[in-house]
Amino acid sequence: MKSQSINCYKFILLVFLIGMFSVVAQAQEEDLKAAMKADKTGTNPINFQNELRFYNEYQWLNSAGDGYQNITTLEYRTPILGGKWQVRVKARNQMINADLNDDGVTDIDEGGWGDTDVRLLTVPYMNMQTKTAIAFGMEAFLDTAKKDSLGSGATVLGPQVFGAFFGVLGFDLIAPAYQHRFSVDTDSRTGHVEQGFIDVFGLKMSKDKQVWMLINPTLIMDYEANTKFLLFDVELGTMLDEYLGTKGHSAYVRPSVSFGADRGTDASIEVGYKIIW
Repeated sequence: MKSQSINCYKFILLVFLIGMFSVVAQAQEEDLKAAMKADKTGTNPINFQNELRFYNEYQWLNSAGDGYQNITTLEYRTPILGGKWQVRVKARNQMINADLNDDGVTDIDEGGWGDTDVRLLTVPYMNMQTKTAIAFGMEAFLDTAKKDSLGSGATVLGPQVFGAFFGVLGFDLIAPAYQHRFSVDTDSRTGHVEQGFIDVFGLKMSKDKQVWMLINPTLIMDYEANTKFLLFDVELGTMLDEYLGTKGHSAYVRPSVSFGADRGTDASIEVGYKIIW
């Protein structure tokens, strides 16, 4: 009889502990969801919100002579299908000026509409207790460029997968990713496109979540040309609501530098504005 009573107490204690763990886990999940909903910085790739972004990137080209490219992008993101998916659309206007032979003659001097890309993204796995998630996406780069020099000259698909790890190694978020891009229609001008992108970004936020720094190294591999180079970005951003009396407005600056003999650019500077609601 005494043994049965002890087992009964153990069972009650076990049920109580499981119940307490469930309450704590649920509270942690709600806290993380609330934090994601309140975050209007646009730095969390799995936080699906309505976003409008406008940014301009100036690139110093790795050409034999002087060369630059200026890319102005309008980007829109929105959740769909009950918030389980996100669709992102990017439209670009580009200008390129380059002396390819270092003979003092400008070989390329063109501008106009560039390629457009559309991405669908979903998060099939998210564990609020371990603060980890895995996302899958499919991006389509559409051959909408006005001229060959302003785009890839092909329709390119880019499946991607990335992880999200919150609160590790001193960062608020670390997200490693891989994207594989391949052309589905080509012509004699461009040939087949097949590339790989390995990147990881680390995000560090201020305590009041108003200022952030993001580092983002990316290894870019061209499997067709058998080339590769490293692109290293740093983003510094701040919320603007306190100064403008708005909600969900922010701005950032994003300088980058490239390493490797096969690099297309030497460096770049991007300045952007976000509105998130």
